[in-house]
Amino acid sequence: MKKLIALVMLIGMTLAAVTGCSSKDTKNGDVTEANNTNQAGTNSTTNKKLYFVSLNDQGPYWMPLIESAKKTAEERGYNLIVKSGVAGDPSRPQKLLEAIQEGIDQNVAGLAMAALDPEMFDKKAEEASAKGIKVVTFDTDIATSDYRLSYIGTDNYEAGMELGKKSAADMISKGITSGKVTCITYSGSAQNMVDRYKGLQEGFAEGMGEYADNFTWCEWIINDLSASEAKRQLESQIIANEDLRAVFTLGTESVITGAMEAIKSQNKQGVLLHYGFDYSQTFEPGIEDELITAIVDQNCAEIGRTIVEKMIDAAEGKEIDNTYPIAVNWVLADEIIEYGKMKMNQ
Repeated sequence: MKKLIALVMLIGMTLAAVTGCSSKDTKNGDVTEANNTNQAGTNSTTNKKLYFVSLNDQGPYWMPLIESAKKTAEERGYNLIVKSGVAGDPSRPQKLLEAIQEGIDQNVAGLAMAALDPEMFDKKAEEASAKGIKVVTFDTDIATSDYRLSYIGTDNYEAGMELGKKSAADMISKGITSGKVTCITYSGSAQNMVDRYKGLQEGFAEGMGEYADNFTWCEWIINDLSASEAKRQLESQIIANEDLRAVFTLGTESVITGAMEAIKSQNKQGVLLHYGFDYSQTFEPGIEDELITAIVDQNCAEIGRTIVEKMIDAAEGKEIDNTYPIAVNWVLADEIIEYGKMKMNQ
């Protein structure tokens, strides 16, 4: 009888041990590889792997955004794998597409992508969605919104509009109601730059109101990531147009540096106004010399948090909205240093 009782106890202990080992703890972003799908094309919530494909991982826009995304994933118990391109790398489009394919092949729970080229990235988004992967986009949307669940972040057209309207109001307050304006960007084909520029022009016209027809836009300057080229072209426009009143820079260090060097070399400090898009420490040395007037800046930490929150919500079966627009901040020159400290410590 004692042997029988001992045998029953042994069987019970064995079953308890087996049951206890069948559930794996997924805290701190550990990946649960088992049971990735419940049905064909439908990810289970036991799949804790997410792919995050960004255009870059450096600078005051991308770094806080990615750190915020990582922190949010960790708090939710997911493993966020970040794949980033490098600005100026001619192979960047192909490398980003390969990174997206990695996520598809691993049947991740969620995939967040910044579409360097909306048309080019469409097919990969469609392929991922067909497998049940929860696809969201940020920074730049894909061409076909049906292939993703949500676009999260800055609406580049609306952000350009905000820059245009705010700068117009600032210029009017300074008594500037006529003249020429220009713009510098690193690319004339990147969709985010195209959208920003269109919004900028329309927002500026709206903000100027009755004075809108008094302004002429010079041909926009494309510097191809060369500070010296931005400087050379802006200097040429300054010399050719005595009534040039403002220059707008739409991001990247080379554009900012070239613009400020041109303003200084032509002794136009405080005369030629400079409005920027996105915070950069590069602006800070130019504040005292009046080489920068004001900026709009993307709320990158909020963007990173929202991307991951909504991607995980979708992976866990919750409905999410088609878009989550996050507004930009308007920052005057004398506020930039303190704003930058706050931003980089988020």
